[in-house]
Amino acid sequence: MTRGSALLALLFAGVGSAAGAAESAAPAVTLEPPPGWRDVRGAGGPARALVALKGPESSSFVLVPADDAPRDSAAAVLSYLTKVLGGIRDGSGADFRAVGPIETRDIRGVTVQLLRATLDGKPRLIVALVDAGGPPLLATLTSAAPEAMLTPIFGALRTTVPEGAVRTTGVERSLDGQLEIALGGGLRARGLSAEERGKGVVLALQGAGSEVVFLKLSEEDSSPKDQAGIVRAMVADAARVPLDSVSPSRRAATAAGPAGVYAWAKLPGSPDLRFAAAFLPWAYWGYSLLARGPQADELTVGVLAALKAGPSAVPKLLADTPSVEALEESPPFRRYAPAAAAVAAVLLAGLAWRGGRKKGTLRP
Repeated sequence: MTRGSALLALLFAGVGSAAGAAESAAPAVTLEPPPGWRDVRGAGGPARALVALKGPESSSFVLVPADDAPRDSAAAVLSYLTKVLGGIRDGSGADFRAVGPIETRDIRGVTVQLLRATLDGKPRLIVALVDAGGPPLLATLTSAAPEAMLTPIFGALRTTVPEGAVRTTGVERSLDGQLEIALGGGLRARGLSAEERGKGVVLALQGAGSEVVFLKLSEEDSSPKDQAGIVRAMVADAARVPLDSVSPSRRAATAAGPAGVYAWAKLPGSPDLRFAAAFLPWAYWGYSLLARGPQADELTVGVLAALKAGPSAVPKLLADTPSVEALEESPPFRRYAPAAAAVAAVLLAGLAWRGGRKKGTLRP
C-alpha cells in the first residue's frame, strides 16, 4: 500500500468516527471526478461514504452524512471540525495543524464551511461542512494544492432529495439557487417529484398543516401592475369560487428585498381549507406561489417574509426588480383568466399535492 493510499484509508476512518452514525436516509449525491481523479468507493473506504475519490499522488476527497453537525454558530462549527481534525490526526499519526478561523465559501451554489490544516508547515488538508441543497455533509480534501481543488470538487457536488422526503432543519434552496430559507420552527421542506421539477416547480415548503410550492415563470408577459388582479383571478379559478369570494390582494415583503402580492379564498365543501396564490417578482422574471391548507395564506406570507437571496441571485438584478402593488378592487376576471389558468392548471392537475400523506405531501 502506498503512502497516499494509507493516508486515504486513515482519513476514511477518521471521518467516519468523527461524523457519527447517520440515522436518516442519505441523500443521493453526484460528483463527476476531476481529470486524474477516480472513484474508490468499496476499495477500503467506509460503507456509508457518499463520495470517495483518489487523486494524483496522495490526494483524496471523502464525503459522508453529517446529521449531528451543528448549524447555529461559527464557534460550534469550529469546535465540530476541530474534533474531526483531531480524529484524523490521531488515526493517521500525521501532525495536521489547524490554520485560521472557519471560512464560509459559496462555490457554484454549494455552501462550504471549511477549516484548513497544514502538514509540515504546508497547506495539505481541508475539513468542511457542506450544504449542497440537502442534509448537511462532512468532507475532507487532501491535496498538495487544496485551494486549487476547491472549485473543481465542491462546485461539482449535487444532491438529490428523494421525492416526498421532508427536511426540518438547515437551509433550503430552490432548484435554481435563487431563493433560500431557514427551516425550523415548524417550517419544513419537501423533496420535489420529477413531474414537479419538469413543470418548473423549484421549491416546496410545509407548515401549519399547509403547503406552498414555488413555480418559476421564466417568461412572464404580464405587467407587474397587473399581478394583483391575476392572483385574485387565479384563486377564483383554482378554488372554483366567485371572484367576490376571494380576499383583496395584499403585498408581502421578503427579506431579500422584492415584495410579492397574494390573495386567498376558502375552498368549497371544507370548513377550514384554504387556497392561496401569490406572485413574487424576481429580477427580470418571477415566481408563482400556490398554497393549500387551513393556513395557506399565513404560510404564504410567512415564507415570503423569511425568504432570502440564494447563492445564484445577482444583487444588482434583485435591486432592479419591478415593484407590484395590491389593488383594493381587481379588474374584471376575464381580463386575467388566460394568464391565471396557465399557472393554476398545474394545481388543478393535482401536481403539487398528488401522492398524499404517505409521501409527505398534503391533500384535503
